[in-house]
Amino acid sequence: MAYLRVSTKDQAERGGFAESLSIPAQREAAQRKASQLGAVIVEEFIDVGESARSADRPELRRMLDYISSSAVSYVIVHKIDRLARNRVGDVEINLAIRAAGATLVSCSENTDDTPSGALLHGIMSSIAEFYSRNLASEVIKGTQQKVAAGGTPTLAPIGYVNTWRLSTAASSAL
Repeated sequence: MAYLRVSTKDQAERGGFAESLSIPAQREAAQRKASQLGAVIVEEFIDVGESARSADRPELRRMLDYISSSAVSYVIVHKIDRLARNRVGDVEINLAIRAAGATLVSCSENTDDTPSGALLHGIMSSIAEFYSRNLASEVIKGTQQKVAAGGTPTLAPIGYVNTWRLSTAASSAL
């Protein structure tokens, strides 16, 4: 079976396609990997607009329930970060996959049951957590800078016009 995910609704709707471009690309990669393994994808679980910072995603939960009651050999993901963006979630999800007798397979990373495969999996999971936390930090920093320059952190409240104009302090700094 395959698990596919995009983080935001905007990503899911990008490009005017029902599934954007990312989900079909993940699906094709999963199909190729399944063929290489001599496996058939019997079920797909797709979370759209769900962050991997939390393991409380509808399709992920449904997938974990499915593999615990079905004979599944492989759980195929495009990348480790599609499954989890933090080490705790990664460990919990992987324990559930192993308890079900399945093997997690990444289309993009060579993770396997060897010591080096386990090390790579841990590194990729840590990188996904770093990326997520660092991105959040950068967004906060950018929002604070926008406010300091006289902007609003989001769209202006109803009744105000959304325009972009540098504040006097910001324009004199240029």
